Amino acid sequence: MRRHFATQVTAHIRALFDRLDGQMSRFGRFGSTAALTAMAVCAVVPLHFLVRVVEGLPVQPISAVNIAIEIAIIAAPIIFYARDVIAQLQTSRTIMDGMSRRLKVSVEQAQEANRAKSAFLANMSHELRTPLNAIMGFSEVMKDQHLGPLDNPRYLAYAGDIHASGQYLLGIINDILDLSKIEAGKMSLDSAEEFPLAHAVEGSLSICRTLGEKFGVRIESRLPPEDVQLLAVERMIRQILINLVGNAIKFTPAGGRVTIGGAPTADGGYALTVQDSGIGMTDEDIHKALTPFGQIENKMTATHNGTGLGLPLAKAMLELHGGSLDITSAPERGTCLTLNFPPQRIRIGRKAAAA
Repeated sequence: MRRHFATQVTAHIRALFDRLDGQMSRFGRFGSTAALTAMAVCAVVPLHFLVRVVEGLPVQPISAVNIAIEIAIIAAPIIFYARDVIAQLQTSRTIMDGMSRRLKVSVEQAQEANRAKSAFLANMSHELRTPLNAIMGFSEVMKDQHLGPLDNPRYLAYAGDIHASGQYLLGIINDILDLSKIEAGKMSLDSAEEFPLAHAVEGSLSICRTLGEKFGVRIESRLPPEDVQLLAVERMIRQILINLVGNAIKFTPAGGRVTIGGAPTADGGYALTVQDSGIGMTDEDIHKALTPFGQIENKMTATHNGTGLGLPLAKAMLELHGGSLDITSAPERGTCLTLNFPPQRIRIGRKAAAA
């Protein structure tokens, strides 16, 4: 009951002040300030007389005049300044409300454009893969001369180039399709199984060693123990490692090395590291490298092809498994990439893993 009464009184007082502020605003800044100052004087002077009467002191008009002057001198600047501050705050609030509405619209438009982009890329990737598979199939038949020898050796070389180019283009399309699926939330882990992490690492390195030999980069590995099991989609884990190790090789000068290792983490997870002795990156380069289609311009880019999808795709696939990718790097000091797998994806020895 008391709370309800207090709420009503507060509401009435607030409405009174709002009405008063509306009335005062009609007099302008100076008029309303003068009116509010006069109201303050009219409120304090009678209170001064009342206090003196209660205390049995004589009432002196001259003291009331002095008090009125003091109150006016003190209150007028304060009221004037307070009204200016309130007006500025109201203007700022109006501007902020407008900016907030525009920002909300912009965010919704950006999200819609991103969804449309992902859908477009996914559809285009499917449309491109069908004829590309035919190109690769027929070029493979020609380069391997399944239907008989080709009389002109240049045709045989052309067929090999067509097949190699088709494989490269198919890899790009597959990366775009996978990234689009992840961004659209359509990539699932329904096929996740438990497998030895060392097998996935070794399988990925066997593919990357040819690239290392091509560019004169040595690959060293310390495989995880056989009892380290990972609950994941093995195809994705292999692709993550191929992308990261492949990038490390490409940006390491001849004679350098790439080292793969791993160790359990304090929280029960597992961390794989890919360390290279390459050209390294600045913080700005790292941010750009993690952006889809972002490519860093340096002395190594002229000799290597790429689309800028390898690192973003690896990061997205790792995060899909609940993991995270940490990058530490410095120019001319190499790069270290750490793949952090969460505890629920890891089983070591007899320790059970959660699905």
